[in-house]
Amino acid sequence: MNKKFILATLCGVALSLGAEEVSVFDAGNLDKSEPYGLTQNEKTILKNRQNIGAMQSDVSDAKENIEGIKSVLDGVNANMQKLSGKVSDLENAHNQSDYELKQEIAKLKKANSDQDAKIKKLTAALAELGALIDAKNSATNSNLNNVEPKSENKKDAKATDNVKADNSNLNSKEPNEILSIADKAYKSKDYKKAKEAYELLVSKNHKPAYANFMLGEVEYAKKNYKNAIPYYQSSVSLYDKGNYMPKLLYHTAISFDKTGDRANANKFYTALKQAYPESEEAKVAPTRK
Repeated sequence: MNKKFILATLCGVALSLGAEEVSVFDAGNLDKSEPYGLTQNEKTILKNRQNIGAMQSDVSDAKENIEGIKSVLDGVNANMQKLSGKVSDLENAHNQSDYELKQEIAKLKKANSDQDAKIKKLTAALAELGALIDAKNSATNSNLNNVEPKSENKKDAKATDNVKADNSNLNSKEPNEILSIADKAYKSKDYKKAKEAYELLVSKNHKPAYANFMLGEVEYAKKNYKNAIPYYQSSVSLYDKGNYMPKLLYHTAISFDKTGDRANANKFYTALKQAYPESEEAKVAPTRK
């Protein structure tokens, strides 16, 4: 009786578990995906396993997160290095630019200082020229006052009349036209006509500095060196920045040389070389002490 009951019971349990494909022999198997029939101790072990599995999953997730963060940090570090390199390049460029700027400023200061020194020397030379010419003019005027004027003969009177006629024709023209006539006459070596035109320009106060310079050139071309010097002095006193200044200084120096005043000639050769060292006149002028 008891054996039949137990057998029937086992058969019932087997049938009821069969529908779920569960074997009584797997009771307490912790390796099953859904263990059953566990003792209290086995339940504790299973729970620990589950906790460990969850912890391992969290650790794995944490590792993935760390790897992601590390990748981001590597990118940030790479960008930082690039940025640092650019900053370094900019600093170097700035330092180089600053150095070049300082060098350029130093050069400009030196050039300005040199130019100031040249201008001072030139001004001193021109002042000496003015004083010297004024002294010579005073002596010349004094001598002229002591000389009785000669009476004009018919030939001189006729020449004077011709000059007056020429001046009358020139005087009717515009200053720029007179200047053009004067320059053409000088180039063609018609020094008489050139002188008349330049003198008329001086009287009209039309480019008087240039006109006086050219009057000096007319006298210089005629080898009247003593007469040329006062015209050069008048030109400088009116304007000392003309583009003809190198030639004016050069011809002034030569004029002093020709009149036997070597000391003043040397001063003007020196002034020419110092004030206009790149000019053609300075290159051909003699170097004297």
